[in-house]
Amino acid sequence: MKNFWNCRHANFRLLLTSNFIPFLCISLLLVFQSCKKEQNTIGLELQDDLLNATFTDTTSLIAYSVLEDTLNTTGLIFNCLGYLNDDIFGTTSAGIFAQFVPEGNSLNPGDSPTIDSIVLTLRYSGTFYGDTLNPFNIKIYQLTEDILSEKTYYQNNSIAHKSNNLTYQSQFLLYPKPTSQVMVDTLKEAHIRIRLKDELGLTFLQNTDQLQTSEKFLSFFKGLYICAESYQGNGSMVSLTLTNPLSCIKIYYKNGSEKRQFSFFMSHETVRFSTYKHEYESGDANFIQQVLDKDTTKGKNLLYVQSMGGVKTKIAFPYLKALKNKNIVINKAELVITNIEENNIGFPAPYRLSIQGVSKDEKIVFIPDDALFTSESYWGGTKKDNEYKFRITRYVQNIILHDEFQPFIYLVTNRAAVDANRLIIKGTDTDARLRLDLYYTEY
Repeated sequence: MKNFWNCRHANFRLLLTSNFIPFLCISLLLVFQSCKKEQNTIGLELQDDLLNATFTDTTSLIAYSVLEDTLNTTGLIFNCLGYLNDDIFGTTSAGIFAQFVPEGNSLNPGDSPTIDSIVLTLRYSGTFYGDTLNPFNIKIYQLTEDILSEKTYYQNNSIAHKSNNLTYQSQFLLYPKPTSQVMVDTLKEAHIRIRLKDELGLTFLQNTDQLQTSEKFLSFFKGLYICAESYQGNGSMVSLTLTNPLSCIKIYYKNGSEKRQFSFFMSHETVRFSTYKHEYESGDANFIQQVLDKDTTKGKNLLYVQSMGGVKTKIAFPYLKALKNKNIVINKAELVITNIEENNIGFPAPYRLSIQGVSKDEKIVFIPDDALFTSESYWGGTKKDNEYKFRITRYVQNIILHDEFQPFIYLVTNRAAVDANRLIIKGTDTDARLRLDLYYTEY
């Protein structure tokens, strides 16, 4: 086994792990060290200058990037739409499956209605990725299969739909303007406006009896599949707020000379989910060899993380378990992710990352240091000074003493289902490498 403790001395805090060291032992240690107590957000710790702790940053790590298995994309607050061509990660397209319900059962087209137009509007959230000067092509299809309210949908799921595209223009090119407000009726907001074929509007006007209840309408009109295809350049990706009232299908029609309109909305009660398609074969050679060909040695150089059910990085701690029989207390364990690639026009590094633990029975779980159980200030994960740090003291102590978790974690983006971020970082065998900083006490 490699020399695990290539060390220098330092002073640091003693953090209680989830497998609490008996309070009596800590009290005795405090007496012997003539220490003062200080409190932090999660429990007792020792002040930096009171404990003779040993430091090492040479703990052996094995890290490499792998494909994401499943990502729940059901009922998201935001939904991505677009197409990206990335020199490193290949191509990614994002689409949406969504139900609509009528604003009421009061659609009364009269005896001789004439359709003026039917329009799908989608409210921007303001977030975008890639180059908005590069358009992507939007296509829209009517579903032939129900979206089930009791089912969880993932990034690679699909719903059966008709083959004919419903956009009024055979090719609808979107040049995204996610921050430009445009007037629609009496509202001025940033949105996409897509005219649909009149035939769809006539279908609604000629079947008003199907609007009596939401349930009846959803049986009649199961929803839309809104998707994006490449057109030219590297494309772009936008984020949408589909539960905003501006996100809807609206029919503009006339009864004689009287102008009327009627809307169909997506709401918190209707079902929607995002679908993401990744084609990595056109990506960078090192990326392909590591992620697709599963050459784990490539993780020594570069590592990758991608949102939208794309790529995550597995970080293993192969020698921690060997410390079980040593009299060691982990005062602090901090995972440091540094040397982030910053020259990514249109692909900013994620504001936050996250960590997934793996239980003994191979299930993805929260680790005991997670902000869910502690606090964000303790947990970390926010980008600062071109690096991310996670405090994983309790997890490391648990790995040494118990068998609740597997001795590896996954590094993922924090908002993987709703953002289009991706990240490239240095691996385990380079300068400014991925590392685990440990402060420990022997007793």
